[in-house]
Amino acid sequence: MHSIKRYKGYTIWLIIALCFVSRIPMLTSPNMLLDGDESVVGLMAKHLYDRQELPLYFYGQRYGFSLIEELCILPFYAVMGMTGLAVKLAMLSLWTTGVVFTYKTLLRFNKTDGTLPLLLTLLLIICPAWTEWSMKARGGYLTAFTLSAILVYLLFDEERKLKPATYMLVGLLMAVLYESMPLWMPLPAMLLLYRLVKDFSIAKLLSVIVAIALPLVLLAMYKQSLYEFHKPDPTLSMADWWHNITRIPSFLYVSLHGFHSYYAELQPTWFQKIFAAGFVLLMLTTIILAMVKMVKGRFKDVGVIILTASMFISLFITIITPFPNYRFMLPVTVEVLLLMQIVWSSSKPYLIPILLLIPIGVGSLFTFRQLKFTALTEKNILQVSDYLQKHQIKHVYSLHMYLAWQMNFYSQGKVLCRDVAPVGRVPKMFTEIDNALIAGKPNAVIGVDNDFGSLYITKPVVMDVIYIKENVPISEVQKGFAIAP
Repeated sequence: MHSIKRYKGYTIWLIIALCFVSRIPMLTSPNMLLDGDESVVGLMAKHLYDRQELPLYFYGQRYGFSLIEELCILPFYAVMGMTGLAVKLAMLSLWTTGVVFTYKTLLRFNKTDGTLPLLLTLLLIICPAWTEWSMKARGGYLTAFTLSAILVYLLFDEERKLKPATYMLVGLLMAVLYESMPLWMPLPAMLLLYRLVKDFSIAKLLSVIVAIALPLVLLAMYKQSLYEFHKPDPTLSMADWWHNITRIPSFLYVSLHGFHSYYAELQPTWFQKIFAAGFVLLMLTTIILAMVKMVKGRFKDVGVIILTASMFISLFITIITPFPNYRFMLPVTVEVLLLMQIVWSSSKPYLIPILLLIPIGVGSLFTFRQLKFTALTEKNILQVSDYLQKHQIKHVYSLHMYLAWQMNFYSQGKVLCRDVAPVGRVPKMFTEIDNALIAGKPNAVIGVDNDFGSLYITKPVVMDVIYIKENVPISEVQKGFAIAP
């Protein structure tokens, strides 16, 4: 690939095709299922599609700006209907946009030979850390990845000065990025600060300040009216801080092999283990080379300094969570690849380790097809949904927290299901379900396997792993659920 100008258009289409083709094993897997949080975003998109409301944030939160993900889902609903596959394809499209901008940023560092940028982009596509997360609608995560990629592309342009209008766009995107997922802020924020200092003018500074402050103030005012079911609490004791710092290596390793669900690590295959170990070795080698490059260049290479600093910030910022949120490490994968491009751009040995990792990553894609995060299946949930609708049961109680939102989604809102939380993410829906129970309307309690909680349930209808108990007395329901008066 000797002339990047000649082949750039073709390679972008190739990258788009690879993003989608590489996910076919997961998209066609019988195990493909939206988890509870994805189901919430899917429902938010439905409510927007039906013009019932304009949900800006993940239900029950004052963070996790989700409107962009909802808007991405709408055209897929229009063509495919409200299905799990429609949500997955919409999120994959959003992620692919971010991958394309990441590739375009890599090209900025190597304008004559596009081999390394293409290989590093391919490494991002097949990285096990992104295999599932490239298609997850989790309320702001993929929005943040894509906005970060666009911002880095705009700000990592040393050849031209940005106009005040561009700075206004950058400021607006920064505000939305912050509201979506601030974990992706370090790199674009540091680049923005550098560009403002380098190309300083009052007009540009004011453009950024206004473009960031105005939407943040308006959104802060809007959020005051939102019910807050979940509020993050980063308060940690000194002992917790030290413990969370020491867990960073294992945290990174689990994130890279990609076999995890919520806070639980699953058993990875050898493909994931080898890829994760190989990526960590590449990362350590790149950091060492970056340090050497900084010292030799007398710390004048700003790009290397910013990327190295942002990578360490992204690593250490994960200590704020008391639980192992392995997805918090995702920004590191992109920062490492960008740093590889700068540090390795003038040498050829990069071909060997990357070319060795690529087939391992490709192999890992097929192992994800067999991965089951839960005993539940889409077929099973749809079967239960059909049963409830045929028996004219609209109001349901679920002893399994995630099953409640999955039932709401896969029934397309025809079954209203609440979990055991006292109020839940959507208080209005919980109240409607409780009022129906109090009024004596048909109800049901559902759950998984033989987990009846504190309820006394006999002879339930069992469909695969989900059980259904119809018309449970209010006195019994109250043993497991806080019924609103």
